[in-house]
Amino acid sequence: MNRRIIVAAALCLALAQGATAGELDSFIAPVDGASITWSRNYDAAHLAAHPDQLVTAMQLAVSYEIFDPALEGQVNFELQAALRGGKQGVTTGTCMPYGQNMWCGVECDGGGILVSKRPGGSVLVNLANVGYIRMSEVGCGEDENSEGGSFDLTSGKDDKLFLLNRQ
Repeated sequence: MNRRIIVAAALCLALAQGATAGELDSFIAPVDGASITWSRNYDAAHLAAHPDQLVTAMQLAVSYEIFDPALEGQVNFELQAALRGGKQGVTTGTCMPYGQNMWCGVECDGGGILVSKRPGGSVLVNLANVGYIRMSEVGCGEDENSEGGSFDLTSGKDDKLFLLNRQ
């Protein structure tokens, strides 16, 4: 719980200060409409070697958008995950600098992920930093109370770090 409080405080401080232009350049070009995607589908051999890993596939898409030319742009993300048993989820939110990394979070205490660069254009998605991220089983605009709803993708026994490759 203390880790959540520390990360939440750091997130609030970063929001209050605002991101300086260029702080996320190593992840995405600060050009309106720019986007980048990383993903991974875990094969049967990997999943057999990691029987406690629930995530079978993950995709992280990041985009840069300028809503008001007088203001700096905003980095947004969409995270998709497929789990053993067929459950699939999606979530969206905004990203900001967090040291040399990128913090992507879901509003209203929806958790988040810490993303760090790796050699060759890959990224490491750290779910364990906060411990969860709120996912929705329904598409945007659909009734949240319909069958499926939402769930927390948690950093279980073998669902803490995910190496994703650039697409």
